[in-house]
Amino acid sequence: MSTDRPGFRRAGDLTRASSTIDDREVGRGPFTQAQITHLMKTEFSRARRYEYPLACVLIQVDRLQSLTEVHGAEFRVEIRRQLAAIVEEKTRGHDHLGTISDGAYLLVMPHTGAESGQLVAERIRSAFSDVQMVADGKSLVLSLSLGVAACEDRDTMFFDTLVSQAEVALDWAVREGGDRTVLFRRDKFIEPL
Repeated sequence: MSTDRPGFRRAGDLTRASSTIDDREVGRGPFTQAQITHLMKTEFSRARRYEYPLACVLIQVDRLQSLTEVHGAEFRVEIRRQLAAIVEEKTRGHDHLGTISDGAYLLVMPHTGAESGQLVAERIRSAFSDVQMVADGKSLVLSLSLGVAACEDRDTMFFDTLVSQAEVALDWAVREGGDRTVLFRRDKFIEPL
């Protein structure tokens, strides 16, 4: 696949075109929902064909909607910028981050199994908890909820099944109060960290 086509970034291109200003300001990513979905499908097909593991992580900033309502859109932009910088620092160059909704992101990690995916997700969660944001003169505590799923065999037939498993894990993390990483496991269902 050529990376010179519109809508796809070239390696090291930090100024890729985007529909919103906050995406242009967020470093190497995140991709749009359509782009990350396309990349997820492509990586899933490769993982099945060449029999290597693939992990995906759904990332959600806890209380982002209410924080944005109170502190404004610029606050949300800064949170997104901070998160993207952390993900870029804690992942490899061939891992992909994309926006799937206003406050949720999908991280696709080829050649990564469940435990490794969970470890990377936990590193992201831990680093994000150190972010210092000040609004109206007050320091705010920020946290992430993360749901991790991986296919390490040919049992997962469709890429959207893998994403759905990560959604189940993310929902469980949110229901348990947020600020946690949860791994979807078929044998144990889900396992909180």
